[in-house]
Amino acid sequence: MNTPWLNEFPLEDDILYLNHAAVSPWPKRAHDAVVQFSHDNMTVGSRHYLQWMQTEQTLKQQLARLINAPSADDIALLKNTSEALSVVAYGIDWRHGDNIVSSDEEFPSNRIIWQSLEAQGVSLRQANLADESSPEDALFAQVDKNTRMIAISSVQYASGLKMDLKRIGEYCQQRNILFCVDAIQSIGAVEFDVQACHIDFAMADGHKWMLGPEGLALFYVRPALRDTLQLKQFGWHMTEDYLNFDAREWQAASNARRFECGSPNMLAAHALQASTSL
Repeated sequence: MNTPWLNEFPLEDDILYLNHAAVSPWPKRAHDAVVQFSHDNMTVGSRHYLQWMQTEQTLKQQLARLINAPSADDIALLKNTSEALSVVAYGIDWRHGDNIVSSDEEFPSNRIIWQSLEAQGVSLRQANLADESSPEDALFAQVDKNTRMIAISSVQYASGLKMDLKRIGEYCQQRNILFCVDAIQSIGAVEFDVQACHIDFAMADGHKWMLGPEGLALFYVRPALRDTLQLKQFGWHMTEDYLNFDAREWQAASNARRFECGSPNMLAAHALQASTSL
């Protein structure tokens, strides 16, 4: 049988991907994009850098459409999910006594970062998602007047449990609670809509259902909250006038590039742009 899908995934005959929660195979187009990028670097160096920048921007536009972000300006490209979670965790002005509600099924990335805030007097509450009539109710049962955020994976990595993000988002919106979603197990596999679900922060590395390489992640911040996150990483790429290398005065970029402190991972951007074109 010869289909376009099989042509995109020429895996060896003894390998069948029925499902995965780890590292995906690349489609052929991602392979081809990396080969071409490598050839350009070898033969003409950075002559095509302006085209590379356009590929990066195209990727942001594709990712914005994939999660229904208002604009590509709302998408930053970071190293991985953990870095994006860290930007949120250490960008919020926490108050002593605040708590974060999550679950006891989270991948370590979405647990350790919140536990690290204990030194600031912030506690993590881990709900047993089977304790109530629904996983969402189990989360809500942990909420009190000091709850500042609900941080949850859209799909649990071990069980495959899919959370009702819209219900959680509406709950958070009604109570002025921040809503942070580790979406690495869902983006590219199921519909993910940051606006419909009232999501404040979302992040996902590209190497699972987006079928890209490890080491490049999307990071979304609701536009109204973008300026409220304190910046902890600084560099040339996160400034507003970032191509003016002689400027002595600077300010952080007004768009999500403010979270991208240094040189972009152009190799991974070419691969992920090709993958997400699917």
